[in-house]
This record gives sequence, structure tokens and C-alpha cells, in this order.
Amino acid sequence: MDFILKKLFGYRGFRIIVPLLDLLFVYAANIVAFYIFKDDLNNFTANYNAFWAVLPYMLIGYFILSQIFELHKPKDFTFFGISYSVVLTILSLLFVTMAISFLSREFAYPRSILLTAAVLQAAFISFWHLFASNMYFRLYKGRSVLVIGHVKSQALAFKLLESNGMWSNVKHVCAPNHPDLYNYMNECDVTFLTEDVEEDIKQEIIFYCIENNLNIFYQPKNSDILQFNSNFLQIDDSPVLDVRPLDLAQSNLVLKRFIDVLLGCLALLIFCIPFVLVYFALKISGGTAFYVQERVTRNNKVFKIYKFRTMVENAEALSGPVLARETDKRITKLGRFLRATRLDEIPQIYNILIGEMSIVGPRPERPFFVEQFSEEIPEYNLRHRVKSGLTGLAQVQGKYNTSVRDKLKYDLLYINGYSLALDIKLIMQTLNILLRKSSTEGVKSFEELEQEIENLTRRIEDND
Repeated sequence: MDFILKKLFGYRGFRIIVPLLDLLFVYAANIVAFYIFKDDLNNFTANYNAFWAVLPYMLIGYFILSQIFELHKPKDFTFFGISYSVVLTILSLLFVTMAISFLSREFAYPRSILLTAAVLQAAFISFWHLFASNMYFRLYKGRSVLVIGHVKSQALAFKLLESNGMWSNVKHVCAPNHPDLYNYMNECDVTFLTEDVEEDIKQEIIFYCIENNLNIFYQPKNSDILQFNSNFLQIDDSPVLDVRPLDLAQSNLVLKRFIDVLLGCLALLIFCIPFVLVYFALKISGGTAFYVQERVTRNNKVFKIYKFRTMVENAEALSGPVLARETDKRITKLGRFLRATRLDEIPQIYNILIGEMSIVGPRPERPFFVEQFSEEIPEYNLRHRVKSGLTGLAQVQGKYNTSVRDKLKYDLLYINGYSLALDIKLIMQTLNILLRKSSTEGVKSFEELEQEIENLTRRIEDND
């Protein structure tokens, strides 16, 4: 039974079977809608033929949109979070279908069918994805985990335990030179390597796992990320890799700027009323409405970023520059709401329109911290090869308290793998950031996690 379930709801099943059933739901919802309105349609045959003419484009559109909103991946979200992702996909599909029916002159496709089908699709697919995600995590959550590393092994083990997800069953934490290392690897279902494992030892461990069909993951170094997407070349009879420059082509820069201006103007219209409401709310509560701060963008150029104020006045007057934290006492009640809804970022539309920022890119940091981080991390300044952004890969895939080092990896991945499709995907995925399951729900306390990691480490040391 477990074998069948893993075939249906395992990693491959989620990428093949779940999307196929999604497409079936998209089709079935339209059939049900036609059945509901069959007595109200003036020309059922013409209406039904119009549906069949548009159907192939509708299915292709859904498949593309589902990839953008990552519906093909299991999500540890609440039902609301999953359904919100599905609703965004279905709404986008609705507009795409209406555009296609107009361009193809299939005017007989009734809008009543379109709207009813969209509601049914959202309901069917939401419940289906909640069930499929729960089955996926139920199948894999109990897998035993081994963490191999030096100083960074405990930090990774802490993250795995804190996630309370499918990799939270950490059974061993040990150094790469431990005498029982390979026994632990054979004993556990999954092995994680931290980035501070020596390169020669890492290659030995990876080769052993490949030879013995063991599952292994490793944290990439910044230098590893710079080699991603390398082009294969052949010099005489020798294969070589051409490491691509960490930069955007001029054509990409022009296209990216065009999209920034286009979407920036659209955002001005959409957020005009929220802008006015937030401005007056801040003025009524006392103090200034805007917060102006120096930040660093492309080519280390310093500019002034504009945000709605979320902290008390002169928050850093005594402390100096300090990175904000999720539980920062300097944040006002209204400021917490603005940060949670990202409404405090609205004034940055001005920065985008005048060319100081882009919609997508690494989040800009203050010169004080740029200098500090650059001394600690040699590759940090590479993130300034592109304009800073309103949102980015680190904001979509990371968390509020993701470390500077991990955010840098996301930034380098974004620059090295840049494409217009990636920008569009990140813009649309930004809508999902607010809907992740609360990290405090069912998660152990900090003291419990520290104690558990200490016990795992001590148990291994005692066996030496």
C-alpha cells in the first residue's frame, strides 16, 4: 500500500499525477457549468463548440500558470494558504481564457459558464491539493536524517528541527571524520552535508551515496553557485565548462527596465487609494509619514529609499544602525500591520520609476551593513551587479529571519539564472509570501531545540 501511495503522491507523482488531475478538474468544472446552465443557453451547440475551440489553450494556460505559482510542488500551508494560491492561478486563467476567446473570435463562449467554472475549479483543486500535500508530508515526514559537518552542522540541524516538516526527524549530527560515519549514512534515509565540509571529503561522501543509491543533499558554497548554468564546450577532445559572467545582458537590462516602468505605472493606479489612506493614518497617529534611508544598489551606487514609517521616530538615534528583527520593540502597532501586508513598501514605486530600483532584484541594504558584510563575506558585493529590487528570490523562498549568508546565496542564484520568465514568476509568487503557515505553530521552543541538538551531538561523542 505504501508503495502505491508513494507512486501517486511521491516526488514524481506530485509532478505528473497531480497536474494531470488538475487539468481534469479544469475540464470537468466547465462540463458541470454547462450542465447547470443547459436550459438557460440560447444556442447550446454554438456555446459548447466555442468551449471546445478554446479548451486546448485553456489547459496549456493552466499548466503554465500552475508552474508559476508552484502548484506542482507540495506545500506545508494551511487550507487558506493553499486555496489562495489556487485562486490566484484560477483568476489568472480566467483572464487568459477571456483574452483567448476574444482574440480567437469565439464570442459564443458564455461568460456565465466561465465564471461558474472558475468557482468550481478553485473549490475542486483547493481540496485536491490540500489532500495531496497532506499525503505527501505524511509519507515522508518520518524519514530519518543525518547531518554531517563541522561548525555549521548544528545550525543546519536546528533549522531542520525548527521546520517541524518532512526533514525534522534528525537522528544524528556528526563530523565528517567520525569513525561510524558510513554506518550512520546507511542507517538514515537522508544525509545532509553542510558547506564547511572539506571538498575532497564531500566528493567521497557524494560518490559513496551515488554508488549505494542513498539520498544526499548538500549546502552549496557561493563559489558553487557561480558555476551553475555553465555552458559545455569541447576543446579538441576535452570537455570544458564555460562559466558565464555574473551579469545581465544589455537586452535583458532594456527589457527589465521597460517592465519596471510599465508595472510601476500600473502600481501607481492600483495603490493610489491605499497610499492616501496609509499616509493620513500615519499623520493622524503622530510623526512623519515617510522614512527616508540611504541604500546601495547596482555598481554600489548609494540612493535614498522611501518607505512608510513603521517604527517610532528616531528609532536609531541612540543605538546607531541596527538590523530590524521580527519582534523588534521599536515597531509600532500600525507599523506591524504595514510590514505584514507589505504596504510600507508602496513609496518605493517612486524609486522604481526613476530607475534607482527594479521590481525584482536583491533587496537593497544600508552602506554601513554593506561594508560590514563585504568584510565578512567576500562575495557579498557581487549582488550589486544588478539593481536592487522591491522583491526577489530571497524574499519569496526565504523567511523574515533568513541569515545574510543564505539570502546572498539566493541573490547569486537569481543573478546567475536570470530570465524574464523568472522575473514574472517571482512577481506573481510574491503574492503568496503572506500565506505561509505560521512558523510557531506546533514548533518546539528554542530551548528544546538546543537541548535536542546537544543530546544528538553528545550521544555521538560518547560512542567514540
